[in-house]
Amino acid sequence: MGKRLHFFFLERRSFFMTISKARFWATVLYPENMIDDWENKIDEILQIPYCYIIHDMDKDIKSEHRKTHVHLMLVFSNTTTQKHALAVANQLSKEGKKAASTIQAVIGIRNVYDYFIHDTDGSRKAGKELYDASQRITGNGFDIGSYEQLGVAEKNDMCKELCNLIREKRYTNFADFFEFVIDNYEDTNYFEIVKTYSGLFERYTKANFQKWQLGELKK
Repeated sequence: MGKRLHFFFLERRSFFMTISKARFWATVLYPENMIDDWENKIDEILQIPYCYIIHDMDKDIKSEHRKTHVHLMLVFSNTTTQKHALAVANQLSKEGKKAASTIQAVIGIRNVYDYFIHDTDGSRKAGKELYDASQRITGNGFDIGSYEQLGVAEKNDMCKELCNLIREKRYTNFADFFEFVIDNYEDTNYFEIVKTYSGLFERYTKANFQKWQLGELKK
C-alpha cells in the first residue's frame, strides 16, 4: 500500500469514497515539502475552510517514531474534482516540491475529524498516540457541526455506493445487506440512508433473488 501514513483513509471504508466529485477532501502533507511559515499563511493561501493537525508522535508497528506529517481536510462550497482539490492542497508546497501526492473524498467527516486526534475506535485498538483536541487547527470558517448535515449530492452518492454494494456482493435478501452495513460502516449516516431508502434496497435485493431463481444470477 506504500507509505502507511497516507492510508489512514482505509481505517474504515466509510471515511472515504472513490467518487468523481465531492465537497470534502482530505490528504497528508510533509512539512519538509511545504512553504516556510505555512501555518501563518494557510488562511490566505487556501481561502476555503480547512482543518489540519500535525502528527509528530506517531509510531510504526515496531514502535519507532514515524515521519512528521500533516493531516489536512478541505471544505469546498460546491462539489469539486480530485484534481482540483489536490491542486488547492498543493498550494502549500515549496517551489519545485509536492507536499501532497494524493487526496481522498471524505464522506464520514466526523470520523475523519476525530481521527485527526486519533479519537476513533480503530485508532484506540491500534494503540495510536492520542492528540489533544487543541492541536486540531481550523480556519476560514470551518464548522464541523454544519458539515455533518448531509446534502442532496452526498445522499445520492451514498445511495449509489450502497446499490453498487448490493450488485457487487449479489445480495438476494435485504437482511444480509443491512447486517453488512451495520457491521462494516462506522459512519452512522449510512444507517440513516438505509432506513430512509429501505424500500429501494429491498426492491433491489428482491430483484436479485428473482434473477437467482431464474438462473440469471450466480451467487
